[in-house]
Amino acid sequence: MNTEQPPVTREFYALVDRFIVLANELTGDHATSRVSSIILYAAARYNAHCMVALDHDAANNRAAATDYFVGQYRSMLDENIDNLLNTKK
Repeated sequence: MNTEQPPVTREFYALVDRFIVLANELTGDHATSRVSSIILYAAARYNAHCMVALDHDAANNRAAATDYFVGQYRSMLDENIDNLLNTKK
C-alpha cells in the first residue's frame, strides 16, 4: 500500500471542515459521543476499503496498514488535543 500523502493544504482543511459541519449537524439528533463513534467507524470502513482496493497484496500487508492508520490517527488526535488545550489557555 502506498502511504505517501500529498502535502497538507488549505483545501485539505476545507474538506475536513465539511466533515465537521456534518458532524455538528448530526449532534442535533444524536449524542456527541455517538457521532464520534460513527465518524470513527466510517473512517475505519473507508480506510479498509481503500487499503483492499489499492493494495494488490492486502492480505499480507494488513498488519502494516493497520499500524500505519493507527499511527496516523494517534498523531492527528494528539495534534488536535494540543491545539484545543492551547486555545483554552
